[in-house]
Amino acid sequence: MSVQIVIDRNDPLISVIIPSLDGYRGGNVPKLLEDIKSQTLKDLEVIIVKGVTPNGRARNEGVKVAQGKYIVSIDDDVRLGNDRVIDNLISPFLEETRETKDERRIGLTGASQLIPDDSSYFQKCAIKQIPRTYFPIVNEITETDMVSHMCLAIPAQLYKDIGWESDVLKSGTDPDLRFRVRQAGYKIVVVPNTWAYHPLPKTFYALLKMSYNKGKDSAWVRKYYPQFVYELSDGFKSDFKLKRSFIYRIIRGVWIIIELVITFKLINFTSKVSYTLGYLVGTIRGK
Repeated sequence: MSVQIVIDRNDPLISVIIPSLDGYRGGNVPKLLEDIKSQTLKDLEVIIVKGVTPNGRARNEGVKVAQGKYIVSIDDDVRLGNDRVIDNLISPFLEETRETKDERRIGLTGASQLIPDDSSYFQKCAIKQIPRTYFPIVNEITETDMVSHMCLAIPAQLYKDIGWESDVLKSGTDPDLRFRVRQAGYKIVVVPNTWAYHPLPKTFYALLKMSYNKGKDSAWVRKYYPQFVYELSDGFKSDFKLKRSFIYRIIRGVWIIIELVITFKLINFTSKVSYTLGYLVGTIRGK
């Protein structure tokens, strides 16, 4: 394990935290660091947390040494879309005013999610079928469930007030963070004219493997940490239920698979089947 401050600044406004198993991610981390250095907002430090799992624990280790008033979390396989991404993520916190006493404040901001321009034909087909792999660029602040650790910002004090991140979850830290931010009475938004590139698995096999592992991890969470099981919308809605019964989720899952067959969305269909197999294996094997 190592926590490395690769861009150091005294008393920075922002702490950018990048969890990464090896600090390289196939050459993407150096490119991401160049993106960050090119940002218009320079009052920041960058902390890379290497060799720490799961990701929630890695981010917590980064926050422990962070000096910034705001935390920006970016996945190590992401590239930033333009030179104002970090500035735009932070602006709502700096500019926000409460017009009425009951209005919820913004607690979490995120970037729109695109896939890289050089994505393969398979990746471009997959993004059209698989939910939560894409969110369009918006022209105004948009309340939505589609904010993830791919690229997000949160006030450091709020991060700590809601209990930091879960350090046990193998997956599902995104919905857990969103849930607790909302429970604290804050809004979650995607900011305008701000995007990041997040690649899908390069091959069909890699997609199925990822889906299978997610299924196993989801079963593990339901079995040992059921309090962390949350509802996921398609990401475009702001008004939805955060919790659903297990029976409802089973029925919905079966219906989704049937619907995918009817609509001939075979990439998503096989991904769901792989996820279901992983879920079954995870339920049977447990830890």
